[in-house]
Amino acid sequence: MRLANGEEVLVVRVLTRDRVAGFGFTFSEDVAAARAMACWDAAAKSAALPLWRLLRERHPDAVPELDRHAASAGHPWRDAWRAELDAARGIEAPRPRTDTPGANIDWTLEPGFMKLHWIETESNRKEHHG
Repeated sequence: MRLANGEEVLVVRVLTRDRVAGFGFTFSEDVAAARAMACWDAAAKSAALPLWRLLRERHPDAVPELDRHAASAGHPWRDAWRAELDAARGIEAPRPRTDTPGANIDWTLEPGFMKLHWIETESNRKEHHG
């Protein structure tokens, strides 16, 4: 997706078996990092927990790996992701924490995100594909 400033970003959506959507992104070609973000976002939403709380209370061992893929600051999505990881470590973020389930990323900040069309899976399929 092309951002308003002309930069390109890879955006990933995953769906849980219960059709809970999680989103992730990367400003590089590292699809694994974006997929990991999306999976953790969906896991937090499924658990009805903010991402920082899910990581801090249940999966603190995941933070270093997620941090390794975290991009430096400079875009609101990057800053929000960094704040989630800092909160998971117990570091106070400059913005207020939220108790909204999932990652606290305002996807609507980029008009292109709202225009994305996702490929829908067949809802009547029962088998799992990975």
